[in-house]
Amino acid sequence: MKKIIPTIYQFIICISLLEFSIINRSLEAFSPTINEPNKQELESSSIQIGKTAIQLIQFGQNQEAINLLKLGIKLNPKEIALWISLAEAQIRSNKKHEALSSINEAIKLNPKEQNIYFTKASIYMDLNDPQKGKVSVEKGLSINKNNEKGYFLLGNCEIMLNNYKSALIAFKKSSKIKPNFWQAINNEGLLLYELDNLKEAIKKFRLASKISNDAEPMLALAIALFSIDNKSTESIKLAKNALKSNPQYVSNKYQAKQLWGKKLQKLAQVLFRIKEMEKAVEEAKEKTQ
Repeated sequence: MKKIIPTIYQFIICISLLEFSIINRSLEAFSPTINEPNKQELESSSIQIGKTAIQLIQFGQNQEAINLLKLGIKLNPKEIALWISLAEAQIRSNKKHEALSSINEAIKLNPKEQNIYFTKASIYMDLNDPQKGKVSVEKGLSINKNNEKGYFLLGNCEIMLNNYKSALIAFKKSSKIKPNFWQAINNEGLLLYELDNLKEAIKKFRLASKISNDAEPMLALAIALFSIDNKSTESIKLAKNALKSNPQYVSNKYQAKQLWGKKLQKLAQVLFRIKEMEKAVEEAKEKTQ
């Protein structure tokens, strides 16, 4: 990471010099008119800037990426990929309102690009405005209804709006389009649990756990089994493994961020307080401090 920084800034300087050179050449002619900067050169430079900015984002250098992308947009304001990358860097820098502006510019350039609306919806969700998020998702789905990620986002918006039955329908559509989409299947389980359909919730958690070894369905299954039998060895084993895999799930706040329902969160805390879980819970808390 340390080695890339000088190279990146050298690249920025080169691009700036190129921009200056292009403008300077346009002023060299002794004619009454000023020549237009070479469009192909500008576009080529902006594409290289975009590629370099993506590398910066991958290395977590988001502000550097933002500065670079703004230069690229100055050279080529109609390049949609630059606006999308700028929005991503701004999201990662917690500049969500600025990211919305960038996304809106991308939409102006290509209003038929479905995924831009999904990105916009995700930003609204982060801003705790699920209603606007829902509107944006629905706009994206109006372009192409056969998109599992779109229905997944729609389901998440509906959860935030406390429309559990509507959310369940959205997740079912998502997993129907992509049968191994474990996040949608798991969220079906979360909703079924909140709607007191324990048997079906357990089925969904088990299925999601078979597809993925992620901590979320593992812990959700552990809690659901614990609600049936508070001495279940399977439940305790699953809960320990889940916290080892992702200790953040020890926190109610983190569970809520993952859109867990209140019933599941409440029982999770009961499970975490039993003697068999003491060591695993303490270790998880230490890792997240």
